[in-house]
Amino acid sequence: MFLDDLQWLDAATLELMEHLITDPDMRHLMLVGAYRDNEVSPAHPLMRTLGAIRKSGARMQDILLAPLRLEDVGQPVADALHCARDAAQPLALLVHEKTGGNPFFSIQFVTALAEEGLLAFDPDAAAWTWDLDKIRAKGYTENVVDLMVGKLKRLPDATQNVLRQLASLGNVVQIATLTLIHGQSEEEIHKTLREAARTGLIHRLEGAYAFLHDRVQEAAYALIPEGERAAAHLRIGRALASRTAPDEIEEKIFEIVNQFDRGAALIDSREERERVAELNLMPASEQKLPQRTPRL
Repeated sequence: MFLDDLQWLDAATLELMEHLITDPDMRHLMLVGAYRDNEVSPAHPLMRTLGAIRKSGARMQDILLAPLRLEDVGQPVADALHCARDAAQPLALLVHEKTGGNPFFSIQFVTALAEEGLLAFDPDAAAWTWDLDKIRAKGYTENVVDLMVGKLKRLPDATQNVLRQLASLGNVVQIATLTLIHGQSEEEIHKTLREAARTGLIHRLEGAYAFLHDRVQEAAYALIPEGERAAAHLRIGRALASRTAPDEIEEKIFEIVNQFDRGAALIDSREERERVAELNLMPASEQKLPQRTPRL
């Protein structure tokens, strides 16, 4: 079993993970978990859980993933361009320099070069060509979020708008939720997001959409000016609350409360404040934790 982004797990899931690993009756199970050590402190719930697992005597091994080395970047770059490693080495060096050996960023960086025509196929020479001076002059940042923001901004405005809403809701969002917010049909939502899915920024799942990577979600969220984020969350909360059938409120209470809480400072109506307080007291909202929404 593989669990990604352990640093975002809620208390109940951490407790379940600890139980699965330490239960002497649990056999033939290998659990692989990944987390960013720069996002947890010694007091983080994940670290306390891992400490408890170690104390129990359960078999556990830590593997620190280092950035890719230059030679690790050079081979896939050469493979992608169908050329010898020596020929691709100058470009690989620049890719490694700009990405710091981050695998996801490396792929996105090379893709961005192709999309902007800085890396192009010459049919006469039957080879890929590039101009390092032009690439350097482009002034690409070493920040993967900035790169993804640039990629997102090349999408149609309507697509960017839906992606902003998607990012505000979480890393995986039900299509039914998107239709509630936009008042559009599923077919219209699919049409709007088709280009983002084609370029691999998001994946269409069974009844939902998911961001390819949490950095893509962060980039989509960064499209919302910081001063407008609270208002964006409040609009989403109001749309969900007003358009959700009464008998389905409890099922969606978690999403609704999360959005209202992020925009609570802008609520100036006493009646609405009281309504939000009532929603926060509903059992479902006390038992669930929200999906991660970027806080840039």
